[in-house]
Amino acid sequence: MQANDGDIQTMFGTPVLVKPNAGSPEMNAGLIDFLHDLERQDPQPRKTSRSGIGGWRTSDAILDAEVPAIQELKDVIKTAIGQVLATADHQLCKGVVNRLYGWANINRSGDYNTIHSHPTSHWSGIYYVAADGAVDPEAPLSGVVEFQDPRGAVHAQPFPGFDFARKLRLVPEPGLILVFPGWLLHMVHPCRGPAERISFAFNSTYE
Repeated sequence: MQANDGDIQTMFGTPVLVKPNAGSPEMNAGLIDFLHDLERQDPQPRKTSRSGIGGWRTSDAILDAEVPAIQELKDVIKTAIGQVLATADHQLCKGVVNRLYGWANINRSGDYNTIHSHPTSHWSGIYYVAADGAVDPEAPLSGVVEFQDPRGAVHAQPFPGFDFARKLRLVPEPGLILVFPGWLLHMVHPCRGPAERISFAFNSTYE
């Protein structure tokens, strides 16, 4: 990078797609019915989650289900990943997504996800199916997803006026999709209140 004398460059940007209304209310309703049916058939929480504390989780093969709402969701996810890939250098980024898988989570009061990353995937993401009422005014971080700056050294010497180590916090809402590099550290704050927080997490690899 060539800079003129005195120019200040913003370095080390991390792409995160934040796209509201990516999925339709009709698709979300179909996903909710499908997941509630699965939970009634198999109500025991799964032990395969790396970060989930509490909550109910499907297997990692949920996106293979031959259900119209799931197939529509896969299209939404592929479109979102494609939107991120479209920002790459097209001379270098000429491959395709060769693997896409995911799982669904139903979180209720007290459920959360500890800080983690998805180190085996190039691009990861979250699609929110249901989140209305998940944020309690008395607990403003309820159900909020938080991304943390992965550069550990930024915490070493804070300086007033420069928010080097700021956290990106997003309030979930139905239809919102997020896509981010799999290595980006993130967590979900404990849910409070009676509302369910239903989401799909997904991973993809590229070649």
